[in-house]
Amino acid sequence: MVRWLYLDLNSFFASCEQQESPELRGKPVAVVPMMANTTAVLAASYEAKALGIKTGTLVGDAKRMCPGLQLVKSRHKTYIQYHQKIKEVLESCIPIHSVCSVDEFACELTGSQQNLEVATALAMKIKNEVRERVGECMTSSIGLAPNMLLAKMATDMQKPNGFITIEPEELPKRLFPLKLRDIPGIGPKMEQRLNQKGVTTMEQLLGMNEKQMYGLWGSLVGSRYYYLLKGENLLVPRQKSQSISHQHVLPPDQRSWEGALGVAQKLLSKTAIRMRKENFLTRRLSLSVKFMNHYEKFEKSLKVQETQDTALLLSHLNRFFTEMPRKYKPLMVSVVLSDFQKSENHQFSFFENTKKEQLFGVVDKLNEKFGKDTVYLACFQDKKDVAPTAIAFSRIPELEE
Repeated sequence: MVRWLYLDLNSFFASCEQQESPELRGKPVAVVPMMANTTAVLAASYEAKALGIKTGTLVGDAKRMCPGLQLVKSRHKTYIQYHQKIKEVLESCIPIHSVCSVDEFACELTGSQQNLEVATALAMKIKNEVRERVGECMTSSIGLAPNMLLAKMATDMQKPNGFITIEPEELPKRLFPLKLRDIPGIGPKMEQRLNQKGVTTMEQLLGMNEKQMYGLWGSLVGSRYYYLLKGENLLVPRQKSQSISHQHVLPPDQRSWEGALGVAQKLLSKTAIRMRKENFLTRRLSLSVKFMNHYEKFEKSLKVQETQDTALLLSHLNRFFTEMPRKYKPLMVSVVLSDFQKSENHQFSFFENTKKEQLFGVVDKLNEKFGKDTVYLACFQDKKDVAPTAIAFSRIPELEE
Protein backbone atom coordinates (compact mmCIF):
# COMPACT_ATOMS: atom_id res chain seq x y z
CA MET A 1 0.00 0.00 0.00
CA VAL A 2 1.30 3.46 -0.95
CA ARG A 3 -0.04 6.70 0.50
CA TRP A 4 1.84 9.46 -1.32
CA LEU A 5 2.56 10.50 -4.89
CA TYR A 6 5.38 12.99 -5.46
CA LEU A 7 5.92 14.76 -8.79
CA ASP A 8 9.30 16.30 -9.66
CA LEU A 9 9.69 18.03 -13.03
CA ASN A 10 13.02 17.20 -14.71
CA SER A 11 15.46 20.08 -15.27
CA PHE A 12 12.42 22.32 -15.07
CA PHE A 13 13.86 25.72 -16.03
CA ALA A 14 15.93 24.37 -18.91
CA SER A 15 12.98 22.23 -20.05
CA CYS A 16 10.75 25.32 -20.13
CA GLU A 17 13.28 27.01 -22.41
CA GLN A 18 13.49 23.96 -24.67
CA GLN A 19 9.71 23.79 -24.83
CA GLU A 20 9.53 27.49 -25.74
CA SER A 21 12.33 27.30 -28.32
CA PRO A 22 12.37 24.09 -30.44
CA GLU A 23 15.85 24.95 -31.73
CA LEU A 24 17.20 24.29 -28.19
CA ARG A 25 15.80 20.77 -27.97
CA GLY A 26 18.40 18.03 -27.79
CA LYS A 27 21.15 20.58 -27.17
CA PRO A 28 23.09 21.39 -23.96
CA VAL A 29 21.34 24.40 -22.40
CA ALA A 30 22.32 26.48 -19.35
CA VAL A 31 19.95 28.99 -17.78
CA VAL A 32 21.95 31.93 -16.38
CA PRO A 33 21.06 35.12 -14.45
CA MET A 34 23.05 37.26 -16.89
CA MET A 35 25.37 36.88 -19.85
CA ALA A 36 28.67 37.09 -17.95
CA ASN A 37 31.43 34.50 -17.51
CA THR A 38 31.78 35.37 -13.81
CA THR A 39 28.22 34.40 -12.91
CA ALA A 40 27.00 30.86 -12.18
CA VAL A 41 24.65 28.47 -13.97
CA LEU A 42 21.18 28.46 -12.41
CA ALA A 43 19.91 25.36 -14.19
CA ALA A 44 21.18 22.93 -16.83
CA SER A 45 19.44 20.64 -19.31
CA TYR A 46 20.18 16.92 -19.16
CA GLU A 47 22.35 17.28 -22.27
CA ALA A 48 24.47 19.80 -20.34
CA LYS A 49 24.44 17.72 -17.16
CA ALA A 50 25.90 14.80 -19.11
CA LEU A 51 28.96 16.98 -19.72
CA GLY A 52 29.39 17.80 -16.03
CA ILE A 53 27.62 21.16 -16.05
CA LYS A 54 25.33 21.70 -13.07
CA THR A 55 23.77 24.38 -10.91
CA GLY A 56 26.55 26.55 -9.51
CA THR A 57 29.07 25.90 -12.30
CA LEU A 58 30.72 29.18 -13.34
CA VAL A 59 29.60 30.19 -16.82
CA GLY A 60 33.21 30.59 -17.97
CA ASP A 61 33.98 27.03 -16.84
CA ALA A 62 30.77 25.72 -18.42
CA LYS A 63 31.74 27.21 -21.79
CA ARG A 64 35.12 25.48 -21.62
CA MET A 65 33.45 22.19 -20.71
CA CYS A 66 31.05 22.53 -23.62
CA PRO A 67 31.99 24.96 -26.43
CA GLY A 68 28.53 24.49 -28.00
CA LEU A 69 26.65 25.32 -24.80
CA GLN A 70 23.47 27.34 -25.37
CA LEU A 71 23.16 30.11 -22.77
CA VAL A 72 19.68 31.42 -22.00
CA LYS A 73 18.93 34.32 -19.65
CA SER A 74 16.45 33.27 -16.97
CA ARG A 75 12.83 34.32 -17.44
CA HIS A 76 10.96 34.32 -14.15
CA LYS A 77 7.54 34.96 -15.65
CA THR A 78 7.81 32.08 -18.13
CA TYR A 79 8.68 29.55 -15.43
CA ILE A 80 5.83 30.65 -13.19
CA GLN A 81 3.41 30.35 -16.13
CA TYR A 82 4.56 26.77 -16.75
CA HIS A 83 4.28 26.08 -13.02
CA GLN A 84 0.65 27.21 -13.09
CA LYS A 85 -0.13 25.10 -16.17
CA ILE A 86 1.34 21.96 -14.58
CA LYS A 87 -0.49 22.69 -11.35
CA GLU A 88 -3.79 22.89 -13.25
CA VAL A 89 -3.10 19.59 -15.02
CA LEU A 90 -2.20 17.85 -11.76
CA GLU A 91 -5.29 19.17 -9.99
CA SER A 92 -7.45 17.77 -12.78
CA CYS A 93 -6.10 14.31 -11.91
CA ILE A 94 -5.76 14.44 -8.10
CA PRO A 95 -5.98 17.05 -5.31
CA ILE A 96 -2.61 18.63 -4.48
CA HIS A 97 -1.62 18.37 -0.83
CA SER A 98 1.50 20.55 -1.00
CA VAL A 99 3.22 22.73 -3.58
CA CYS A 100 6.74 21.97 -2.36
CA SER A 101 8.61 24.16 -4.85
CA VAL A 102 8.19 25.64 -8.30
CA ASP A 103 8.73 22.17 -9.84
CA GLU A 104 7.68 19.74 -7.10
CA PHE A 105 4.22 18.70 -5.88
CA ALA A 106 3.05 16.22 -3.23
CA CYS A 107 -0.33 14.47 -3.38
CA GLU A 108 -1.89 12.29 -0.68
CA LEU A 109 -3.50 9.12 -2.00
CA THR A 110 -6.85 8.08 -0.53
CA GLY A 111 -9.14 5.06 -0.74
CA SER A 112 -8.54 2.81 -3.76
CA GLN A 113 -5.72 5.13 -4.93
CA GLN A 114 -3.52 3.51 -2.29
CA ASN A 115 -3.63 0.25 -4.24
CA LEU A 116 -0.33 0.01 -6.13
CA GLU A 117 -1.93 -0.81 -9.50
CA VAL A 118 -4.37 2.10 -9.24
CA ALA A 119 -1.62 4.47 -8.06
CA THR A 120 0.64 3.37 -10.93
CA ALA A 121 -2.10 4.04 -13.48
CA LEU A 122 -2.66 7.47 -11.92
CA ALA A 123 1.06 8.29 -12.14
CA MET A 124 1.15 7.32 -15.83
CA LYS A 125 -1.96 9.42 -16.49
CA ILE A 126 -0.32 12.47 -14.87
CA LYS A 127 2.84 12.04 -16.95
CA ASN A 128 0.83 11.76 -20.17
CA GLU A 129 -1.45 14.69 -19.33
CA VAL A 130 1.50 16.97 -18.58
CA ARG A 131 3.21 15.98 -21.81
CA GLU A 132 0.07 16.45 -23.94
CA ARG A 133 -1.35 19.57 -22.30
CA VAL A 134 1.83 21.43 -21.32
CA GLY A 135 4.53 20.21 -23.68
CA GLU A 136 6.61 17.26 -24.83
CA CYS A 137 9.75 18.64 -23.16
CA MET A 138 8.10 18.70 -19.72
CA THR A 139 9.12 15.27 -18.47
CA SER A 140 8.86 14.33 -14.81
CA SER A 141 9.90 11.76 -12.25
CA ILE A 142 7.17 10.39 -9.99
CA GLY A 143 7.66 8.57 -6.71
CA LEU A 144 5.10 6.44 -4.86
CA ALA A 145 5.77 5.60 -1.21
CA PRO A 146 4.23 5.24 2.27
CA ASN A 147 5.05 8.87 3.19
CA MET A 148 5.96 12.16 1.56
CA LEU A 149 9.67 12.02 2.45
CA LEU A 150 10.17 8.59 0.88
CA ALA A 151 8.10 9.55 -2.18
CA LYS A 152 10.37 12.54 -2.74
CA MET A 153 13.46 10.36 -2.32
CA ALA A 154 11.99 7.95 -4.88
CA THR A 155 11.83 10.69 -7.54
CA ASP A 156 15.61 11.14 -7.25
CA MET A 157 16.28 7.44 -7.74
CA GLN A 158 15.48 7.53 -11.47
CA LYS A 159 15.93 10.62 -13.64
CA PRO A 160 14.94 11.82 -16.16
CA ASN A 161 11.35 10.67 -16.79
CA GLY A 162 11.49 8.14 -13.96
CA PHE A 163 8.90 6.22 -12.01
CA ILE A 164 9.84 4.50 -8.75
CA THR A 165 7.73 2.87 -6.04
CA ILE A 166 8.82 2.12 -2.49
CA GLU A 167 6.54 -0.26 -0.62
CA PRO A 168 6.53 -0.76 3.18
CA GLU A 169 7.75 -4.37 2.96
CA GLU A 170 10.84 -3.24 1.00
CA LEU A 171 12.09 -1.08 3.87
CA PRO A 172 14.73 -0.51 5.04
CA LYS A 173 16.81 -2.55 2.53
CA ARG A 174 15.50 -0.57 -0.46
CA LEU A 175 17.28 2.51 0.92
CA PHE A 176 20.66 0.88 1.66
CA PRO A 177 22.29 1.79 -1.71
CA LEU A 178 21.50 5.49 -1.23
CA LYS A 179 23.85 8.09 0.18
CA LEU A 180 23.15 10.08 3.36
CA ARG A 181 22.84 13.23 1.23
CA ASP A 182 19.95 11.58 -0.63
CA ILE A 183 17.76 12.22 2.42
CA PRO A 184 16.02 15.61 2.04
CA GLY A 185 17.28 17.92 4.76
CA ILE A 186 20.76 16.40 5.05
CA GLY A 187 23.26 18.81 3.52
CA PRO A 188 27.07 18.99 3.62
CA LYS A 189 27.26 20.17 7.24
CA MET A 190 24.85 17.56 8.58
CA GLU A 191 26.58 14.83 6.58
CA GLN A 192 29.91 15.89 8.08
CA ARG A 193 28.36 15.84 11.55
CA LEU A 194 27.02 12.31 10.99
CA ASN A 195 30.40 11.18 9.65
CA GLN A 196 32.14 12.57 12.74
CA LYS A 197 29.80 10.44 14.86
CA GLY A 198 30.73 7.33 12.91
CA VAL A 199 27.75 7.22 10.52
CA THR A 200 28.95 7.13 6.92
CA THR A 201 26.41 4.89 5.17
CA MET A 202 22.64 4.68 4.90
CA GLU A 203 22.74 1.12 6.25
CA GLN A 204 24.47 2.33 9.43
CA LEU A 205 21.91 5.09 9.90
CA LEU A 206 18.92 2.81 9.34
CA GLY A 207 20.35 0.27 11.78
CA MET A 208 19.98 2.71 14.69
CA ASN A 209 17.10 2.88 17.14
CA GLU A 210 15.03 5.99 17.84
CA LYS A 211 17.10 7.04 20.86
CA GLN A 212 20.31 6.88 18.83
CA MET A 213 18.76 8.86 15.97
CA TYR A 214 17.54 11.49 18.42
CA GLY A 215 21.08 11.76 19.76
CA LEU A 216 22.58 12.22 16.29
CA TRP A 217 20.48 15.32 15.69
CA GLY A 218 20.15 16.30 19.34
CA SER A 219 16.44 16.99 18.83
CA LEU A 220 13.08 15.55 17.76
CA VAL A 221 14.23 15.89 14.16
CA GLY A 222 16.21 12.69 14.61
CA SER A 223 13.16 10.89 15.97
CA ARG A 224 11.06 12.07 13.04
CA TYR A 225 13.65 10.77 10.56
CA TYR A 226 13.67 7.43 12.40
CA TYR A 227 9.94 6.91 11.85
CA LEU A 228 9.78 8.45 8.37
CA LEU A 229 12.62 6.30 7.01
CA LYS A 230 10.81 3.23 8.36
CA GLY A 231 7.73 4.21 6.34
CA GLU A 232 5.53 5.79 9.03
CA ASN A 233 3.13 8.37 7.59
CA LEU A 234 4.07 11.34 9.75
CA LEU A 235 3.07 14.84 8.71
CA VAL A 236 5.71 17.22 10.04
CA PRO A 237 4.25 20.68 10.73
CA ARG A 238 5.74 23.46 8.66
CA GLN A 239 7.64 26.14 10.47
CA LYS A 240 6.49 29.72 10.20
CA SER A 241 8.69 32.16 8.33
CA GLN A 242 11.53 33.35 10.55
CA SER A 243 13.02 35.65 7.91
CA ILE A 244 12.39 37.02 4.44
CA SER A 245 15.30 37.76 2.14
CA HIS A 246 16.36 38.62 -1.38
CA GLN A 247 19.82 38.41 -2.93
CA HIS A 248 21.20 39.37 -6.32
CA VAL A 249 24.45 38.84 -8.21
CA LEU A 250 25.46 42.21 -9.62
CA PRO A 251 25.87 42.46 -13.41
CA PRO A 252 29.29 43.81 -14.49
CA ASP A 253 28.02 47.37 -15.02
CA GLN A 254 26.68 47.55 -11.45
CA ARG A 255 29.77 46.26 -9.61
CA SER A 256 30.45 49.55 -7.86
CA TRP A 257 29.54 51.15 -4.54
CA GLU A 258 26.70 53.09 -6.17
CA GLY A 259 25.49 50.08 -8.14
CA ALA A 260 25.43 47.84 -5.06
CA LEU A 261 23.52 50.48 -3.10
CA GLY A 262 20.87 50.79 -5.81
CA VAL A 263 20.41 47.01 -5.97
CA ALA A 264 20.26 46.73 -2.15
CA GLN A 265 17.58 49.43 -2.02
CA LYS A 266 15.49 47.58 -4.60
CA LEU A 267 15.94 44.26 -2.78
CA LEU A 268 14.85 45.85 0.49
CA SER A 269 11.73 47.26 -1.15
CA LYS A 270 10.80 43.82 -2.55
CA THR A 271 11.49 42.16 0.81
CA ALA A 272 9.34 44.70 2.67
CA ILE A 273 6.45 44.12 0.25
CA ARG A 274 6.58 40.37 0.91
CA MET A 275 6.74 41.03 4.66
CA ARG A 276 3.62 43.22 4.58
CA LYS A 277 1.81 40.63 2.48
CA GLU A 278 2.45 38.05 5.19
CA ASN A 279 1.18 40.52 7.78
CA PHE A 280 4.51 40.85 9.63
CA LEU A 281 6.51 43.68 11.14
CA THR A 282 10.28 43.34 11.34
CA ARG A 283 12.60 43.95 14.27
CA ARG A 284 15.89 43.30 12.48
CA LEU A 285 17.48 44.42 9.22
CA SER A 286 20.60 42.72 7.86
CA LEU A 287 22.83 43.41 4.88
CA SER A 288 25.54 41.24 3.33
CA VAL A 289 27.82 42.23 0.44
CA LYS A 290 30.25 39.74 -1.10
CA PHE A 291 33.21 41.13 -3.03
CA MET A 292 34.85 40.10 -6.30
CA ASN A 293 37.87 38.49 -4.62
CA HIS A 294 35.45 35.90 -3.13
CA TYR A 295 37.18 36.14 0.27
CA GLU A 296 36.09 39.46 1.70
CA LYS A 297 32.53 40.13 2.83
CA PHE A 298 30.79 43.07 4.49
CA GLU A 299 27.99 42.26 6.94
CA LYS A 300 25.87 44.57 9.04
CA SER A 301 22.79 43.93 11.17
CA LEU A 302 20.62 46.27 13.21
CA LYS A 303 17.81 45.70 15.70
CA VAL A 304 14.98 48.15 15.00
CA GLN A 305 11.66 49.02 16.58
CA GLU A 306 9.10 46.75 14.89
CA THR A 307 8.04 48.32 11.62
CA GLN A 308 6.65 47.86 8.10
CA ASP A 309 7.91 51.27 6.95
CA THR A 310 10.04 50.87 3.80
CA ALA A 311 11.34 54.46 4.00
CA LEU A 312 12.57 53.98 7.57
CA LEU A 313 14.29 50.72 6.67
CA LEU A 314 15.90 52.37 3.64
CA SER A 315 17.38 55.09 5.86
CA HIS A 316 19.07 52.39 7.98
CA LEU A 317 20.27 50.58 4.85
CA ASN A 318 21.80 53.76 3.46
CA ARG A 319 23.76 54.22 6.69
CA PHE A 320 25.05 50.66 6.39
CA PHE A 321 26.58 51.56 3.04
CA THR A 322 28.47 54.55 4.47
CA GLU A 323 30.38 52.00 6.59
CA MET A 324 31.08 49.58 3.73
CA PRO A 325 34.74 49.52 2.58
CA ARG A 326 35.35 50.41 -1.06
CA LYS A 327 38.62 48.53 -1.50
CA TYR A 328 37.08 45.71 -3.60
CA LYS A 329 34.34 45.64 -6.21
CA PRO A 330 31.05 44.20 -4.87
CA LEU A 331 29.77 40.98 -6.49
CA MET A 332 26.59 40.00 -4.65
CA VAL A 333 24.15 41.80 -2.36
CA SER A 334 21.77 40.18 0.14
CA VAL A 335 19.10 41.88 2.28
CA VAL A 336 17.28 40.10 5.13
CA LEU A 337 14.36 41.12 7.33
CA SER A 338 13.86 38.94 10.42
CA ASP A 339 12.70 38.73 14.05
CA PHE A 340 9.07 39.16 13.03
CA GLN A 341 6.01 40.23 14.95
CA LYS A 342 2.50 39.62 13.65
CA SER A 343 0.64 42.85 12.88
CA GLU A 344 -2.21 41.97 15.23
CA ASN A 345 0.27 41.67 18.11
CA HIS A 346 1.95 45.00 17.38
CA GLN A 347 2.38 47.22 20.43
CA PHE A 348 1.57 50.84 19.61
CA SER A 349 4.28 53.42 20.34
CA PHE A 350 3.76 57.15 20.66
CA PHE A 351 6.96 57.66 18.64
CA GLU A 352 5.76 55.91 15.48
CA ASN A 353 3.96 57.45 12.52
CA THR A 354 1.02 55.10 11.97
CA LYS A 355 -0.21 56.96 8.88
CA LYS A 356 3.16 56.47 7.22
CA GLU A 357 3.10 52.76 8.08
CA GLN A 358 -0.37 52.43 6.52
CA LEU A 359 0.73 54.36 3.42
CA PHE A 360 3.00 51.58 2.20
CA GLY A 361 0.19 49.05 2.56
CA VAL A 362 -1.97 51.26 0.33
CA VAL A 363 0.88 51.50 -2.22
CA ASP A 364 1.14 47.70 -2.26
CA LYS A 365 -2.58 47.38 -3.03
CA LEU A 366 -2.41 49.96 -5.82
CA ASN A 367 0.49 48.16 -7.47
CA GLU A 368 -1.28 44.83 -7.09
CA LYS A 369 -4.41 46.22 -8.77
CA PHE A 370 -2.92 48.41 -11.50
CA GLY A 371 0.44 46.75 -12.12
CA LYS A 372 3.98 46.64 -10.80
CA ASP A 373 5.63 50.04 -10.17
CA THR A 374 2.43 52.02 -10.74
CA VAL A 375 3.38 53.87 -7.53
CA TYR A 376 6.90 53.88 -6.10
CA LEU A 377 9.30 55.96 -4.03
CA ALA A 378 11.04 58.75 -5.93
CA CYS A 379 14.45 57.28 -5.07
CA PHE A 380 13.59 54.30 -7.34
CA GLN A 381 13.06 56.44 -10.44
CA ASP A 382 16.30 55.21 -12.05
CA LYS A 383 16.29 51.80 -10.34
CA LYS A 384 13.01 50.21 -11.41
CA ASP A 385 14.74 47.73 -13.68
CA VAL A 386 17.63 46.73 -11.38
CA ALA A 387 17.55 43.40 -9.51
CA PRO A 388 14.75 41.77 -11.54
CA THR A 389 12.95 38.88 -9.90
CA ALA A 390 15.26 35.88 -10.04
CA ILE A 391 14.53 32.33 -11.03
CA ALA A 392 12.25 30.70 -8.47
CA PHE A 393 13.37 27.64 -6.50
CA SER A 394 11.61 26.89 -3.20
CA ARG A 395 9.36 29.95 -3.12
CA ILE A 396 6.76 30.57 -5.81
CA PRO A 397 6.77 34.31 -6.52
CA GLU A 398 3.70 36.12 -7.77
CA LEU A 399 3.72 36.92 -11.48
CA GLU A 400 3.58 40.62 -10.58
CA GLU A 401 6.91 40.51 -8.70
